[in-house]
Amino acid sequence: MSRSWDAGDARGVPARGARVFVRKRTLSLDHFMQALAVLVLAGALLWIIFGGIGTDPADASQTAAINPYNSIAWLALFGASLPLMRYNWRATTALLRASWPLLLLYCYFALSVAWALDPPASQRRLFAALVQIAILATVVASIRRAPVLHVTIAAALIIAAAADVAAIPILGAATDSSEGFIGLQGQKNQTGLTMMYALFAAAPCLAYARQRVWKALLVVGMAVEAGVLVLTRSTTSQALTLAALFVMPLVLTISRRSRVVIAAVAATVVLIPVAVLFVYLLWCAATGADPMAPLAGVTFTNRLSIWQFMVGEIAKRPWFGAGYSSFWGIDPRIQPSLQTDEWFSLYEIITEGHQGYLDLWATAGIFGLLGGLALVFRSIVQASLALNRTAPPDLAWHNGTLGRPTVVFHLTFLLALLVHNLTESGLFGSGSLLTMALLVTMFDLQKWSSSRP
Repeated sequence: MSRSWDAGDARGVPARGARVFVRKRTLSLDHFMQALAVLVLAGALLWIIFGGIGTDPADASQTAAINPYNSIAWLALFGASLPLMRYNWRATTALLRASWPLLLLYCYFALSVAWALDPPASQRRLFAALVQIAILATVVASIRRAPVLHVTIAAALIIAAAADVAAIPILGAATDSSEGFIGLQGQKNQTGLTMMYALFAAAPCLAYARQRVWKALLVVGMAVEAGVLVLTRSTTSQALTLAALFVMPLVLTISRRSRVVIAAVAATVVLIPVAVLFVYLLWCAATGADPMAPLAGVTFTNRLSIWQFMVGEIAKRPWFGAGYSSFWGIDPRIQPSLQTDEWFSLYEIITEGHQGYLDLWATAGIFGLLGGLALVFRSIVQASLALNRTAPPDLAWHNGTLGRPTVVFHLTFLLALLVHNLTESGLFGSGSLLTMALLVTMFDLQKWSSSRP
């Protein structure tokens, strides 16, 4: 009997003491891996927010320069995720297989390197994007408790907001500009975008916080984020944040109705603007008025000249584009029109088109644009389905499943992303917070969708 207790019986069943020992060791390793996944995700978020500090090009000839620290940081994060890949290999590969539409799009991006205007720059940025995909897929698959993923994002963004505020007395005027507060990101729109995303993440997290101290910390963090957002004077991010306060409660209310009601509301939202535009064009045709007259003198903060330039460039290669990330920030000798510091009558270096759809069209062609939009709408559909099919906050936190607050966070971000890209760029680019947030959202929703019966 004593031998059976120590080593197990003849059937190969381990003894009771041995079972307890193995279980404890497995739980300990599992906890370590979970903590490592959280750290890698938080590190990736903070690096993509602050990693570009002090790397702005001095002139147009430096826009294609390589930031060695950025490469080292992402390779370090990739190395830290390798144990997670090994430990959760089946879960990671299953998530990547289920995300085949995303991988198919990036396969097309990889092919576009062959006809890129600047192949070396395109290859470097594609490699960086694939490294980020590998890291994020591994992290999402490794964090088994879905609410923990959400809380990690919210906590990392609160840290980013606190860092921006803490930099004010240290760096002084270096954190501000004539256009608005730039914080540590060096650009007011980037800081505003970060705070917008931070508020989207933190607000639903209040539903997970059961103790008053955590609720208080979240409220304080949201107050800091809102304050920084106001200081940035980033009108796009501010408008989207305010719109979310009114739109999302309506979306959640409508989501509880029948499918017929949901379809009717969706059709109304789409058809009313189309009908108004159609009637307006008919009126212009009947009266001979110029349909573009209301936009006369409007420059969209000097963006119009950039968009006009991009439309002309897109017309040169409308189907396949200029190659992945091979339009802005490339060798100026390849883009003769970008060799001067005074681009588009602006005394600053332009590194994006400030219009995500035009940027994606310019680099990936019409096929890449349609493929990217299809992926975004696919995730919106998944989030919409998950609204009424996921657990309430308490049960989701207890079971570790995808909770309704996290779905609200994802859906809010996806809807804001569609509007944000009308004046800013952030669709499947390289080294963009919006792209990273989009990938995390896609993987998390796909993980839930794949686990459904």
